[in-house]
Amino acid sequence: MNNEVICTVLDSEPVERSGEFDGRDGEKISYTTRKQKAKLEVGGFAYPYDVRLEDGQKPYATGRYQFDIASMMNVNKGVASLGKFTVLSALPGAK
Repeated sequence: MNNEVICTVLDSEPVERSGEFDGRDGEKISYTTRKQKAKLEVGGFAYPYDVRLEDGQKPYATGRYQFDIASMMNVNKGVASLGKFTVLSALPGAK
């Protein structure tokens, strides 16, 4: 069984969204999100996916990548979860 999670980046230009919201103490908090349209392929199925980029992170070129699960993994109180920012690695043999 192949357990790879393949991510195909469909657009090299990130979609950026900014805004503000009220914090707990009434202060205005600004935010910016940057995402790239992609699809995930796992277990023979494909799913729409947004690659979320950290502030200042260079966008990924279009193409096929492998999820870098070890770099995305967080463990808290014995519970494993993936971080909110995607980390992709070039597929072996990809140029």
